[in-house]
Amino acid sequence: MANTDVGIAAGGLGKTIAAAIVQFNKAAVTPATLTMAAAQAGSNVVQFPVYAKLGVSDVTNEATGDEDTEVAATSITTAATNVEVLRNHINARVTDLAAHGNADALMVNAGQVLGNAVAAEMDANVCALFDGFATTKGTDDSLRFIDIMDALAALETNDAPRPYSAVLHPQQMYGSFGLSNDLGLTQTASSTGAFAHGGALSVGEQFYKAGFVTSIAGIDFYTSPQVIDGATGRKKGAIYSKTAIGVGYIDFGAGNFIQIATERNELGASTNIVANGYWAVSELVDLHGVEIHTEIKILEYN
Repeated sequence: MANTDVGIAAGGLGKTIAAAIVQFNKAAVTPATLTMAAAQAGSNVVQFPVYAKLGVSDVTNEATGDEDTEVAATSITTAATNVEVLRNHINARVTDLAAHGNADALMVNAGQVLGNAVAAEMDANVCALFDGFATTKGTDDSLRFIDIMDALAALETNDAPRPYSAVLHPQQMYGSFGLSNDLGLTQTASSTGAFAHGGALSVGEQFYKAGFVTSIAGIDFYTSPQVIDGATGRKKGAIYSKTAIGVGYIDFGAGNFIQIATERNELGASTNIVANGYWAVSELVDLHGVEIHTEIKILEYN
């Protein structure tokens, strides 16, 4: 019986690569929320400069008639975070029997599966950093609108530049313990004059219209199942500026950092399809991120 290399036949490899890249871009939540930088040719280390803050005290107001006074120099100091790019990979085995009769479709499906896996890994890498933020908001209760406002106040107090993004677990966003529940309830004044749950009804209406990704108070919201666990029944999402986290990667063209290759296994009558993603993540500015640690409803499935 003749063996067919499904990775090469009928342009199958090209279809796999295209499908993997498209699926990664569709599935990965975090790349758009981060500072992304490609390694220079000949190096696998990316340097992210971090500039010291200058404040009001560094600006001098001259008195009338003193406009020609020489201005004292203020030093701008920088630090740098070096990120060494790493290989992240997954290997899928496609048997000749499985590929028989429809190799092209199988290769596209394989690319989609690989793209999903690589996207999940990148999101997991980023979400793991949320637990390192020194500032934490939320309570041992469901996520509330006031928690979002507290996080927003912390970011702006620390001069974190906009735009801001929130990456939360789906159960922090939806359901009886999710933010959508708080935003969807009727606005009710409490005895203290503050608003109880549902203190942003109009935002809640926008939330339901927008669906999976929405913007609240200028914060773009995303959900990811890769958000890590906290204590039992809790999750640790985050709200942060792009300057909080950096991703160094190797660019294989047009911002793509995924490579797909095949290897024939004649003895096993199969083809291995390997997806390599070259990146690494690092916290850059701690005070430009806020961890959101809240309770979720534990779901049980039979």
